[in-house]
Amino acid sequence: MSRDVDFFFSQPSYLSYNPNNSEDLRQRYRLLDPPVSRWFIGMFGLIFKVPPLPADWDWGKSWEENVQSGALPPPSTLLISRLAVSFVFPLLLYFAYKTGEVLADKKTAWLNLVFTALNALILLHTRRAMAESLLAFFSCLSLYLLVSGKKPVWLLAVPIALAFNAKYSTAPLVLAGWINCLMSSSNSPFHHRLKPVLLYSIIFILTTFLLNPVLWSSPLDALKAAAKERQNLLAAQTTAIGGFNPSQTPQTVPERLLALIAQIYIAPPAVADVGNYLSATELPAQIYFSRPWNNLTNGFFKGGFFLSLTIIGLFWMIRRHWSSIWKFSNPATLFLLTFIVQFAGIIGGIPLAFQRYYLPLMPYITFFIGYAISQGIDLGKNTIKRSI
Repeated sequence: MSRDVDFFFSQPSYLSYNPNNSEDLRQRYRLLDPPVSRWFIGMFGLIFKVPPLPADWDWGKSWEENVQSGALPPPSTLLISRLAVSFVFPLLLYFAYKTGEVLADKKTAWLNLVFTALNALILLHTRRAMAESLLAFFSCLSLYLLVSGKKPVWLLAVPIALAFNAKYSTAPLVLAGWINCLMSSSNSPFHHRLKPVLLYSIIFILTTFLLNPVLWSSPLDALKAAAKERQNLLAAQTTAIGGFNPSQTPQTVPERLLALIAQIYIAPPAVADVGNYLSATELPAQIYFSRPWNNLTNGFFKGGFFLSLTIIGLFWMIRRHWSSIWKFSNPATLFLLTFIVQFAGIIGGIPLAFQRYYLPLMPYITFFIGYAISQGIDLGKNTIKRSI
């Protein structure tokens, strides 16, 4: 799909939705998948003169069939594709640090940076030539901008639009942006507060429209087709996966909560959502996990420890800011509200327990872990001082 950049410069009309091309795999991917990773990978391919692949990967075919069709990238192409999405990792760490600094102090900021850098899920999913690296980066950037005080509306709307167009599971961030715009001038009359909300919405919609050429010719028809494709895909995935592994299709809220905890804290980093290609990727996976630093956070005991720290950090933050919890000018309030909206969105809106689907929660989890340790250090110091 990185070939879309070539089409953009040579034949842009080809990228628009055409109802007569319903069997075209590339058009189907444009309707289903967010576009940001395609643009990044395509632009890097253009800059480094990497030729696009002759065919896109078809998840309905075997590994051998995809190899024969030319859908498996050679090592040089894979390297550039990974670089295209992972080069933002240092910036991700920077905004994790800045978020911790705004919400607490420098000690918490450094701890947030460290646990972001060491988290097994973040390490794995941000090195792959997929959407998760850009999702993590734009989520961290958007979160920092949400909590760091008043900003021009466009400076909030554009990163949130980029996060949404990196992965649609970040849709709750869009709602958090609306709330932030509405409450940023809480002393103003209500009709005055609607102006930044309207401006935010226009910028978000315009950015999304520009990033999705499939919408350009017939936006409404394309949106209807995209909704239908996504509904069909979700139904097919739920039926197929639920048939042989019901634990990956949790139905009730408690089941989904348990699946979330298991995937984020207990299960090893997942190199694949399902096992149809595991035999072909077994050797690279063994090499990756032979390095102990690639999984310092997940496991029954390790994960249980970090889950405890997450819960402690969350409750300590609520307790510390309880007196001003309803003041939307308080960065902690916006942070907690955004976390709740994102958490509820994932629990309520995602019926598949794929590990990478929980990645939008990681910026909050790493902060809560760092906050718990930071507050624990301060509590220990104060206890020692009082005992002397």
